[in-house]
Amino acid sequence: MAGSQDYDRQYLRSMSGLCKVACLLCSFVGFLCIACGPVRISNFRGSFYLVVVSLGFVATLVLLLARYLRLWERQCRRCDPVLWSLAVHSSLALGYFTASGLVLSLDIGAYTVGAFFGLTVFSLNGLEAYANYRRSRQRDVATQTI
Repeated sequence: MAGSQDYDRQYLRSMSGLCKVACLLCSFVGFLCIACGPVRISNFRGSFYLVVVSLGFVATLVLLLARYLRLWERQCRRCDPVLWSLAVHSSLALGYFTASGLVLSLDIGAYTVGAFFGLTVFSLNGLEAYANYRRSRQRDVATQTI
């Protein structure tokens, strides 16, 4: 008996899935760099970076699991997942860029490495936001009537 698949195996091999997995890995490594750095975590720059990375990690994981487990199709029929992803990735890109810039302004090796991983996640989120923007514009053009 063949049962129906409740998850999308091909998503993890797609460009979006690979970007989200890379974002998760880079966020985790950046978090470790700042948390294990020689400066106290209570400073503003390090704390802000850790908050942004934690929120970004959770948001990316939720988007990855929602797409992988096909929760968009089952639970949210009225909302547009492409626009939600566009908003989330755009705000995460802005947050990562700001946090990485703040951390990079300190001349500490662990913070510089953390900023590198933060800027990598910024680039990946910017790529995802642009892909979602293009996808939403193509859908809008395809549904227009004359």
